[in-house]
Amino acid sequence: MVTTGDWFVSEEQTSGLDFHGAVELVTLLDRLSRRPRWPARDVPLPILLLHRPPGEASPLEALATRPETGRGKRIACARVSGAEPASRESERHVLDDAVGQLAGKVRGAARLRFPHYALVGWLLELTLPADLDAEDEERYIARAFRAHVRGRLRMATGPDGAQDLAQDFPWWIRLVITLAPRLGLVLTALLWRPANWVGEQHVGGRSRRGLYRLARAFVKERLAERHANEVGDLLVRAFLEDLRRSHRRWSVWGTGRRRTGYPWLLVDDVAEGNTGRWLLDAIGRARSTVQGGQSWRVNPLDRPDPLLVVAATESAEVPKTHAANVAAGYRTWLSRLARSDNWVLELQTDPSAPAHGVVGKLSELRPMWLRRAVAAPLVVALLAVLVAAVPFANHARCEPWWSPSLRTPLERVGDECIGVSADPLRHFVPPSVPEEVRPALQDVYRRIMAENDKAATRPDAITIVFLSVLTPSTANSYAALVEELRGVWVAQRTSDVPIRMLLANGGEGPGGRGLASGDIAADKIIELAARDRSVVAVTGLSISTDTAKSVVKRLGSNALPVIGSLTSADDMAAINEYYYQIGPNNLREAAVAAFYAKRRLGVSNVAIFYSGDPTDRYSQNLADDAKTAFALLGIAIDQYKSYRVANDDEGLAPASLGQGACPSGAKPGYAVFYAGRAQFLAEFLRGMNSKCQGSTPPVIASDSSTRFILEGTMAQFPNVQLDYVSFASPAAWADCARVPFYKNYLDVFGQTCQQLGDGRSAASYDAMQVLSEGIRQVRRTDPGARVREGLLAGIGSIRPDNAIQGATGKIGFGAATRLPVDKAVLVLRANTDRTSTPVLLCGELPFRADLAAGLEPDGGCPRDP
Repeated sequence: MVTTGDWFVSEEQTSGLDFHGAVELVTLLDRLSRRPRWPARDVPLPILLLHRPPGEASPLEALATRPETGRGKRIACARVSGAEPASRESERHVLDDAVGQLAGKVRGAARLRFPHYALVGWLLELTLPADLDAEDEERYIARAFRAHVRGRLRMATGPDGAQDLAQDFPWWIRLVITLAPRLGLVLTALLWRPANWVGEQHVGGRSRRGLYRLARAFVKERLAERHANEVGDLLVRAFLEDLRRSHRRWSVWGTGRRRTGYPWLLVDDVAEGNTGRWLLDAIGRARSTVQGGQSWRVNPLDRPDPLLVVAATESAEVPKTHAANVAAGYRTWLSRLARSDNWVLELQTDPSAPAHGVVGKLSELRPMWLRRAVAAPLVVALLAVLVAAVPFANHARCEPWWSPSLRTPLERVGDECIGVSADPLRHFVPPSVPEEVRPALQDVYRRIMAENDKAATRPDAITIVFLSVLTPSTANSYAALVEELRGVWVAQRTSDVPIRMLLANGGEGPGGRGLASGDIAADKIIELAARDRSVVAVTGLSISTDTAKSVVKRLGSNALPVIGSLTSADDMAAINEYYYQIGPNNLREAAVAAFYAKRRLGVSNVAIFYSGDPTDRYSQNLADDAKTAFALLGIAIDQYKSYRVANDDEGLAPASLGQGACPSGAKPGYAVFYAGRAQFLAEFLRGMNSKCQGSTPPVIASDSSTRFILEGTMAQFPNVQLDYVSFASPAAWADCARVPFYKNYLDVFGQTCQQLGDGRSAASYDAMQVLSEGIRQVRRTDPGARVREGLLAGIGSIRPDNAIQGATGKIGFGAATRLPVDKAVLVLRANTDRTSTPVLLCGELPFRADLAAGLEPDGGCPRDP
């Protein structure tokens, strides 16, 4: 009895193996039985022919028990006798015996199947009645094939009795054959690989090209009788083809990948002229040739079959290679195989010579080791995990669930896609976009993408990234975004420099603070610029926050110029030399607000209110500047307080702060300066009205309040005089269509100057104008120079003496400040019908003759130092 823990349990089981080299032989057989994990390492298996002197015991009886010791799995093994004289009957019998044994059940491994061999066997047994008409031959063959498909071919084997020869017909063949035999025969021959393979085999010097034609030829032309040798070789080829397919690796769900050992065929009593000798020769011929007699490629090693053949013969002939040198002999045989076409490796084994110690060494051999079939299950499991994980991974990368891309310029933070995109329609139009704004947003995205397609055809095109909050939380913020993007598109369309615009989302973040994920977006822009040399600058940054400052630091550290469109915090321009901005800073805005309060309103006392959000650098900085500016003009600061945005911020709620803004009793010359954000202004004014009881003081608001007026919220406060500072407004002209930018804008988007109340589009347009002029300066100096390296100097060359006449005013940068010198600032009075009336202009606007009635630059306005 053989167990998985040992091999020999007594000396009797060593019968036939007690010769020098037995251990080396078994070791080689174990190694050859182990199937390599990778297909590229598959090598041809030899036919080992063991010579022993006459009268000595055969080693095959002991070797036959070796495959049973395979640890974890057994491998199929067949032992046949080749002692009968070679004849058609004995050849068929020995093959049937081998196939029947190999098709038997093997513990731990799927049963081997032999459909090719079964089909050839059916052809050999097919007969037609003598009185059958020619037109009925196909019908009769089809019925015979149906019986073959529906039955199981049983073969008598040696000691184990009858075994099933699995034919492995697919379910659809059984169904079609049962319902329509003739049609099933045709479909099987065309679509089922084994039937197709058999039908293409050469018998009698040619192929009949089809299973039915071959079947008819077997009957009508008596191929089995006339070409007995070829039919015998066909059986062997079918036998080996079944083994190849049972071990195929390309089938993901097949059992071939899980077969980790090669089957054994043991052939006893081989001698010249007997069946055993014929079987070895037939296997050699089948391995070296295919149908038509041509060499299987240049080298027969290219398509090995998974059958390890070990044969034994009684012979007085002494082979050249002794069993003790079997490893070296195998390597020599393998190296010569391609040239010699000899598949037999003959070994000398002589049990009659004393071989002391061999039995002990054999008993110490461990059971045959076969690797576990974990590769295929692991691959399948890994694929399943990947398939399940891909949608989640792609969702996190803002890609479609099926996308195969491994690199993306986007990253999901919360519900927002952060990073750079050339397809904003896909990435930056989330379901949360209000329906009233969605068409306009999609329209401007399509226009930008269309201009990008045009620029892509130009070799001198450059790429600019627009970085802003592209996924805000309110309809008003989306409306403001549309205005900025329209200004970008107008500049892109009218520029003589071909510009490709990429859009980058910095995210709004919780609480509507804006640009919360700006650092991530900046890193994505830097990665893109490292790959694409056409990326030369970044614009946008319509909000002054801590993350906006961090963005400028990151981009400047990588030599990418940044042009802010609506940023105004004082220290933004001091971050690094790569930052410029279109609008004035808070220092100038506060000075103009104080000048207006003193000169036009006669203010003597002021209360200043601002945001307590620690990340809102704009509001706190403006409040500090206003406190200084008002004090310089002799205006007393009655209150200086902040409102809270979050519960953990300092200050009161905006409504409570508004209630405290009311003066105690009548107080002539008293005003309020609101340096906070537009989204909290309504609550602040509501608190004032509830406490002031009809004597609400005049309010001067910052430039951030523009959206408050455009939203129509002013209609709720008809009793409030609200003046606000603005960096750009079409209301400054009696007819804004006389300004080229606004004319281009109105011609495309079909509005009027009265409807167009926002200056954001003009600010983003001017930022693009600055970049275009900087690019022109670089190319004027050196047409072949790289734009990115020279762009900073090109922008810096735009000075007050050669200033750009922008839509927001004259733009000429100071040498030390990188801010536009004496940039135009407007003060407008808010009306309840969403319009505004300009009441003060400090600085210079283009087309001065067409300014609104009574709007002239005030000569007393503060000027930049």
